[in-house]
Amino acid sequence: MRKTIIFFVLISFLTVSFTGCFGSFALTRKVYEFNRSMDEKFVQSLLMWAMMIIPIYELATLVDVAILNLIEFWTNDNPLAMSDTDIEQKYITHEEKTYEVITTKNRFDISEVNNPENSFSLVFNDSESSWYLHSNEHVIKITEEKENGLQLFGFDGTLLATY
Repeated sequence: MRKTIIFFVLISFLTVSFTGCFGSFALTRKVYEFNRSMDEKFVQSLLMWAMMIIPIYELATLVDVAILNLIEFWTNDNPLAMSDTDIEQKYITHEEKTYEVITTKNRFDISEVNNPENSFSLVFNDSESSWYLHSNEHVIKITEEKENGLQLFGFDGTLLATY
């Protein structure tokens, strides 16, 4: 099970490095549209500078590149762009095993087709701005967006990096 989780996380990061994954950048576009929705050009300009200094644009782009665009690459949909009722089902084969990936808004359920006990979920907690890995009895926070940046956590809960 741990090997499967590590495979999916590793393949996601390698996808960015070697395939030139380019997604829709839905989160970055939403930040831009929010800024653009201001009526006054002066307010738009001030808001843009504030969001670059704070670094809202940078964090939105990092989340898009590191998480959302990878998910979009594998599932052909960005979970941020999904509505509450959308459901997508895909099958991925790796090392002669087939995995079912069910995608809903803010959630990915991944299970081995011939061994349903070998399954896990990636769930976004909107109130905490965090992604969690749910596996059997374990719930592990893997990312959290904080004021000082995006934090990445290891499977043992230790802080790996802050961006």
